[in-house]
Parts: sequence; structure tokens; C-alpha cells
Amino acid sequence: MRREPCARLCRTTLAYNDRRRALTALASRALVRNTVVMVVLAILAAATWIATWQREDASQPVDQITDAAPLGYYARGARIAGTDEQGRLAYRIFAERLDELPGQEQLQLTGVNVEYRAADDMAWSLSAASATYSRDGSKLDLAGGVEARSAPTDGSKPLTILTEKLVFSPDTSVVEALEGVLILVGDWQLRGAALRTHLKGDTLELESPVHGTLRP
Repeated sequence: MRREPCARLCRTTLAYNDRRRALTALASRALVRNTVVMVVLAILAAATWIATWQREDASQPVDQITDAAPLGYYARGARIAGTDEQGRLAYRIFAERLDELPGQEQLQLTGVNVEYRAADDMAWSLSAASATYSRDGSKLDLAGGVEARSAPTDGSKPLTILTEKLVFSPDTSVVEALEGVLILVGDWQLRGAALRTHLKGDTLELESPVHGTLRP
């Protein structure tokens, strides 16, 4: 009579434990399944974001490359030397900064000083705030407070040309100014609307209301 209730209780306990283990197993499988689903969704979201980012990133450089101008080089404390037909040094150009102008075959110079001396001829020095130099050395366009000054060695007074724009052609030694010009020779001052002179010669042509030729 005492063993039957005990056996019934034991069976009930075993059944409860089996149900509990079954529920635990189901909960574990559900947790694992939910975790896997969340991981998959996270991977899909990350893949979608990366694909979108790559498409946007790939499309932007196309516009940038289309609109961007070609880049050139620059240098500080630049020096340029030129020679005459016999290969002798004819001039030297010093610039605080040199910038290449891509596609224009020109160099932009800032803070310019030029030393020019053809063989057996009088030396000249030129200075300006800026200049554009042709790569082939055929022309130097000076601008901004331009000053050209001779350096005679025979005891005569130097000649100074002041203007805002001056074109110097090293190949021909010709200097031209197409704007207002002031020329200083000792106590003499001459003003003109334009000027042309050959640095190898001794003649200076000054255009003004009264045309004339000055021989320094």
C-alpha cells in the first residue's frame, strides 16, 4: 500500500523532468534559430550598405576627373639660364617661385630678376613682380613694377626704364613696352607711350607725341 504512491510520484517526477528538458531544448533551438536569423540579416544589411557605398564612391571620381584641370609642378628659388647661338651664357633668370602652366608651354614666375649680357655688349638687369616665360626661351613677359637698368663699363651714366609691362625677347635682345614708359638718364627724365630698344645696340626708340631717338 505504501509502494504504490511512491511509484506514482516517481513517475510524475520523471515525466515533469522529461517535459522540462524538452521545453529547454525547444527554447535553445529557438534561441539558436533567432540568433542565426539576426546574423544573416546583419550580414545582408552590411553587404547592401557596402554595395551602395561602392557605387557612390565609384561614380564621384568620374565627375572629379572630368572637371579637374591638369596639375603642373612648381619650384621655389628657381634659376633659368639661356645661351646665344654660339652656346655662350647670355642671360640668367632668378625667380622666387616657378609654376608650370600645363597645356600652355609656359612657366609662371614670381619675384623675377634677370641678368642679361650678350658677348662683348653692355650688361642689363631687369626685375618685375611676375613674368611669363616661354618654354622655348623666345619671350619673357614681365609685369608689375618693371625696371630695366643698364650697367655701362665706360663710365657713362646708367639708363633706367620704368614701366608696368615689358616684353623681352632673349633670342633677338629686343625689349618692348606698349604702355606708359619713364626713362631716367642721370638728371634727364623722358616719358613716352611706348618703347622699343635692342639691348645689343645703342639706340632707344621712344614713342610719344613727339617722336625721337635717344642715344645714351
